Amino acid sequence: MGRTLIAGFGNVLRGDDGFGVEVIRAMEQRVSRFNNVELMEVGTGGIRMAQELLTPCDCLIIVDAMTRDGAPGAVYVLDVESVERVQEVDMHVAIPSRALSVAQALGVLPPKVYMVGCEPQHVDDLRLELSEPVRAAVGIAVQRIEEILASLGVKIMENDSTASEGPGSEIARRDEMLELFFWFEGEGMTSSATIPAITRFLVHPEEMVRKTISDLTDRGLVVQLPGKSGEYRLTDIGRREAGRRFADEFAELLGQGHGECNDPTCDCHDNPAGAAECHAARAIGGHKH
Repeated sequence: MGRTLIAGFGNVLRGDDGFGVEVIRAMEQRVSRFNNVELMEVGTGGIRMAQELLTPCDCLIIVDAMTRDGAPGAVYVLDVESVERVQEVDMHVAIPSRALSVAQALGVLPPKVYMVGCEPQHVDDLRLELSEPVRAAVGIAVQRIEEILASLGVKIMENDSTASEGPGSEIARRDEMLELFFWFEGEGMTSSATIPAITRFLVHPEEMVRKTISDLTDRGLVVQLPGKSGEYRLTDIGRREAGRRFADEFAELLGQGHGECNDPTCDCHDNPAGAAECHAARAIGGHKH
């Protein structure tokens, strides 16, 4: 069996619509067991998948939320035997059926195509987490995909890797998580988030996210909300630290000429890092002074 591509569709900001991306992230911890298998987060840009298929591929497995009038969390496995033909290529294609049509129009549709879907519960509202039944279905979908791979004769490889993380890995995770909390607030999405919601936006497994959250809590940068079921938010100190990190990370994008404030004494007018910090602070309703 030659190359196999597993592509996850969906928008992680729309609750269960992000199912396909969640499955891809879950498989990232396991795919090293299989020979010649590649994973791809397509998101909402299906044309990327068609472009990826320009590299010859024997099998394509698409993962996405799929409405088939079943109970929320129901997992479906379909063997795609025919694809609708299209007359022109749509560069903004965003759904699997159209992406397959584009691949066929380009002459790169693999001989074997499968779809693994899950019946969603919530897809229309802004939600950072999967619903409970769809979250439970992620593991089932991973099992179904592995069954497909096994049926195709894809070889399972032994994973002998025992390499440990470098000393800077936990520091990098702390910074990444602080910036994520800051981004949540800056975009007006939420001032607090649960561990599953945080995990959706990171490449780390949930147990590692829990460890980092515990570390941030011990350092006084994050606090668990009383009376909430596992929700965390930045403390005032944490928000300042997150703002600094956000400023360092995105200084070039938020520099002079891109949103300086009206305070003539603020260094955002002549200091790119100051501009980024000021911009980020104003995004959540405050000012860095």
